[in-house]
Parts: sequence; C-alpha cells; structure tokens
Amino acid sequence: MNLLAVPVAAPLAGAALCLFLSGSTRRARWISGAVTHLMFVCAVQLVLVAVRGEVPVLRIGGWPQSFGIVFVLDRLSALMVLLATTTQTATWWFAWGGALRREEERNFFHPLFLMLCGAVNWTFLTADLFNLFVAFEILLISSYVLLCLKPGSFSSREATRFVALNALGGTLFLVGAGLTYGRYGSLNFADLALRVRLDDPSWGTAALGTLFLIVFGLKAAVFPLFYWLPDAYPRVSPAVLPFFAGLLTKVGVYCLYRVFTFVFRIESDTWFSPLILGIAGATMIVGVLGALSRWTVRNILSFHIISQIGYMIFGLGLLSPLGLASGIFYILHHILVKSTLFLIGGQILLRTGVDDLRNLGGLARSQPLLSALFLAAAFSLAGVPPLSGFYGKFGLVIEGLAQGHVVYVILSILTSLLTLASMLKIWTYVFWGTPPDSVENHSGSNATLVPIVCMTILSLAVALASGPLMALAEDTGRQLLDGTDYIRAALGEGAVERFAELESRKGS
Repeated sequence: MNLLAVPVAAPLAGAALCLFLSGSTRRARWISGAVTHLMFVCAVQLVLVAVRGEVPVLRIGGWPQSFGIVFVLDRLSALMVLLATTTQTATWWFAWGGALRREEERNFFHPLFLMLCGAVNWTFLTADLFNLFVAFEILLISSYVLLCLKPGSFSSREATRFVALNALGGTLFLVGAGLTYGRYGSLNFADLALRVRLDDPSWGTAALGTLFLIVFGLKAAVFPLFYWLPDAYPRVSPAVLPFFAGLLTKVGVYCLYRVFTFVFRIESDTWFSPLILGIAGATMIVGVLGALSRWTVRNILSFHIISQIGYMIFGLGLLSPLGLASGIFYILHHILVKSTLFLIGGQILLRTGVDDLRNLGGLARSQPLLSALFLAAAFSLAGVPPLSGFYGKFGLVIEGLAQGHVVYVILSILTSLLTLASMLKIWTYVFWGTPPDSVENHSGSNATLVPIVCMTILSLAVALASGPLMALAEDTGRQLLDGTDYIRAALGEGAVERFAELESRKGS
C-alpha cells in the first residue's frame, strides 16, 4: 500500500467506523487513538522518505496526469503532515486525559476530529486545486460542528461571522478554480506552473493570483481577513482547541507558500511580493496590539495566532532561499509552541474553571510544573534566544535587511517585544500573586499534563537541533523555488525540460 494514502484514508475510514459504533464512546475513543498513532508513525516514515530527496506520487483512478486525484509528497508537505499528526496526537492525549467532557464526546467528537485531521492532511498532499477545494470543504464542515461541541458557547453573531466568512472563502475558491480551468485548461499544480509560464504575463493572471491570495489569506487569518478567528477560538472546547490553534490557519499559510512559489511565481517578482510584505507587516502589528488589549488567556493567545502568521507571510514575501527557509522554520516552531500554549490555557481552565486574567492568580504555587512549562513556551513564542522562536525571526531580520525592507524588520522586532509584554501579562495575573477567593482548584487527573510536557520537550528539541532543522528548511525552500522535483514527479522528465526552458527564457 502506498504510504501517501494513509494520512488521508485512515482517519476518514476511522471516522466512518466511529459513526457506525456511535453507541459506544469507549470504542470510538480507542479507534480514534489507534488511527491517530498510526498516522503519526506513517508521517515519520514519509518525512524520512522526503529528506532523502525522493518525491513519491500517488495517482488514484488511472486518469491522465493533469486530471484526477494526485498526491505528491515533497519536503514541505511531508513536514506539514508530520506536524499535523504530532499535534493531533498531543490533542488526543489531552482529550483522553480529562479535557473532553462526556456530553462533548457523545456529540460525535471522535469521528469529527478524525475527519478534520484527514482533511488537513489532504490539503498538504493534494496536487491540484479541485481536490484542495474538496479538502477545504471537509475541513470546514467538520470544524463548524466541532466549534459547537459545547452547547450555548456561541452567540448567533459569532457563529454567523465564522460561518459566513469561511463560506465566502469557499465560494471564492470555487470561482477561482473555475476561472483557472477556463483560462489554462488544467487544475494540476505542476501543469499549471508550466501553462502560466507559457502564457504572457497579464492582468488576468495577476487577478487570478490575487483571488487565491484572498482565499488562502482568509484561511490563514491575515490582515484584514482575520475577523472570524479571535472571538471564535476562545469558545472552542479545550479538548480540540490545541489542534485548531496549531493547524487550521497553517493550512492557509501552506497553500500560500505552494501557490506563490510555484504556480504564480512568474508574477511574484513584480506584484505579489510587495503586496504580501505589506500584508505581513500589518498582520504582525494588528495581531499583537489585539493581544495586548484582551483580558482572557485564550483571547490573548488567539490574537497571537494572527500576529505570528505575519512572520510566516514575511518569509514568503521575501521570496528568497533564506526568507523561505526562515518562514518554514517559523511554521515548524509556531505549530508546536502555539499548540502547547493552548494546551496550557486549557489546563488553566480545567483546574480553575475561569479564563479571565483578573479572576486568577497564584498558580505558580499550586501548579509549579505548569508555570515552568508556560514560561518556556511563552519565551519561545516571543523569540527569546536560544529558544526555537528566535532562529526563524533572526533569519527573517537578516534577509529583510539584506533586501532593504527596514520598515518590516522594525515591525517584526516591535511585534516580538510586544509579544513578550503580553506573555508577561499572563504570567503576572495568572501565575504570580495570590489566588482570589472566588477561584476554586478543581480536582482532576494529571494525565492532561503529559501532552503539555511532551510538546514542550519537542519545542526545546527544535531549539537544540536548530542547525540541522534550519538546513532542512533551506533545502525545502530551495525545492519550492526550483520546482523541478515536483514537476518531475507529477508530469515526468519531459515536462522538467520544458519547465527549465521556460525558466531560462524568463530569466533572459
């Protein structure tokens, strides 16, 4: 069996089996756990394949190369699948350890969670726009229902905003896919990369690229398309929020990296790069200012998802090997650290029953381990050396200065300082001082601490192995910019020669 099918087929099959056994939550729990750990083992194997420089392909249905369902695994997609399954595993253990309430589990948590995870992996592996749209729709449908696991958690206004904006994104995506097929006669990424380069640069191509920038930017929650996120995420069940926070916006970031380094690369030098840089700067500063203004742990962390997306988009806007490598390294760091912080936020809510900073205090005495884990994750998010958040930001600063983008470098440094200030705000109100009389220390299993400890160790390991991991990120960035490995895998050697000819013609 081709391993590329496992990260998608296994969770979807597991979800169907969980629905069939909907009368037994215990069986559904064990099925979702078995599938989750199988996916993690498979993801490790796929990364080992990608690191060797191989680009395996899975064609489903025997259709011609430009049609049908095609999965392609390069270094970026392998890394994203590994990060997704790692976060999925940590989230499952957190839910199993006590974060998942009985009524939430009875509301089909396990099949919906597996559907969501399978759709996320599908977006990372698919090699054409139509199947990417299908994966987006499965992702959105499952996330809609998971958002409402806690009865009464959403007001009609918040639910309408979340659903309407994401439905708008899906509609624009379908329109963009239709216009792309009408113009180029294909939806396959590799085939589109060739056809776009054969076409003379025009406003039509730029308009298509801009449409996809809006679609994927909405999913990534960049400025000014982030309004669906900061008020929705704090109301999500703590049992699933770490996966939401770590992965769902990164689906949009991944698509931006895939499309604007490969398909619409011919337009990036003149139009998209400056636009993406402007979006990155605005996203960083607006997100961190929003975090500083909030007074609940999960609200602050939700706004920081937005601000940190700005760093990833900054790397894409630089469109250079070091810029892309720093952005990719930052994605790796952020998924691990942000998921860890939301695990900690969920643990605070489970142990105290409240989330408001002004009603908390003194957890450093009653929860010393949790306090230490929070400090490690908070300082890493702020980019304090030598933790993992420092290396990606440092690479972006170096490359930004080398390209003369001084304003964006200043914004990135200012965002880091303000991030540190907001993390210290959480520390001061939640962990320092004395607990208010109104706060109760709820009893619970210490099993929920296990995934937090493991994810913190992983983020520290990223810092310790920053040299080899940055080298891997550089190889991944070069592979994205070059594009020949992907085209060779998807279309064959003849297409590589044609692609090289078109690239040399463009360069001359």
